[in-house]
Amino acid sequence: MSSPTAISEHFLKSTAESWEDTFRTNTTAIFYTSMAFLPLLTKGGKKTPGYTSSVINVTSISGAMKGSSGGQFAYGTSKAGATHLSRMLAVTFAKTRVRVNVIAPGLFPSEMTTGESEEDNKSVIDKKLSNPAGRPGRDTGMAATVLMLAGKGGVFYNEQIMYPDGGSMLVQPASN
Repeated sequence: MSSPTAISEHFLKSTAESWEDTFRTNTTAIFYTSMAFLPLLTKGGKKTPGYTSSVINVTSISGAMKGSSGGQFAYGTSKAGATHLSRMLAVTFAKTRVRVNVIAPGLFPSEMTTGESEEDNKSVIDKKLSNPAGRPGRDTGMAATVLMLAGKGGVFYNEQIMYPDGGSMLVQPASN
């Protein structure tokens, strides 16, 4: 991939429709869903003293890395857009007392990352990774992050980006 022509031809195989679908799923949907639920979330935050409602958007570490996400430009760019959109929503929603935070995970097993799932709808990555944790993320780690942000422990968090990535950003600093 050092020839300008080869790079151009390779990536121009991606259609505009594919880009649009990726952005519609990863970015546009966050905007409309957040706006649609804002009135309900505002009411919910008034029910429990000392607590505010929360929007938690799941983006990806790919949106923060300079690399091409394995050649998936639309995916990485849409996730960066979703992260920035979430920050804009946090500012816009601040006076409504609805918090907006982001979870931008590293590699977790999923049908997207493995291409398949078992009968229990679980995907498996059975290899050692180069991150300091030496492994992919686990659903329990993602659940713990969501519960922290959604629960009373997360009430002081707003416009934050959490990176459950096993330390991937530590060992790939040139990509940040």
